[in-house]
Amino acid sequence: MRKLRWNEVCVLWNGEAFNCGTRLCCKTAHAGQMLNLSRDGGSGEEPPSRDALFWKRLKEELPELDLKARAVLQNAFPGERIAALPLTELALDQGESYGAFSLGYDAGDTPAGRLYLFVAFDEAFRPVPEPICEVC
Repeated sequence: MRKLRWNEVCVLWNGEAFNCGTRLCCKTAHAGQMLNLSRDGGSGEEPPSRDALFWKRLKEELPELDLKARAVLQNAFPGERIAALPLTELALDQGESYGAFSLGYDAGDTPAGRLYLFVAFDEAFRPVPEPICEVC
């Protein structure tokens, strides 16, 4: 199956493409809120993104993947209200720490800055049991 360019990914997700620093982003509506799709830099034309089957599967399975990611987060942070966290990002990176893709949740402000919790998924769409915490 042929690989999709970033602008084709945005069309598939009914989103709007834009550059955000060194990343390519696409803002789309999901579950009544905005979701950012992002990947490592380049341009919307090069290098190509994943194939259409990957993106269609990701779009179709996103509600189930969201539940799996929240289960990982709830296991890691049992006293927290994980169900209340908004899903804000679906990220694809070249680095191994984010797997094939990751789902990111906005956990709010902390004294150190805004906290985001990510759950990485492997190529088989299985979640990695250890979440990633980022402060921006």
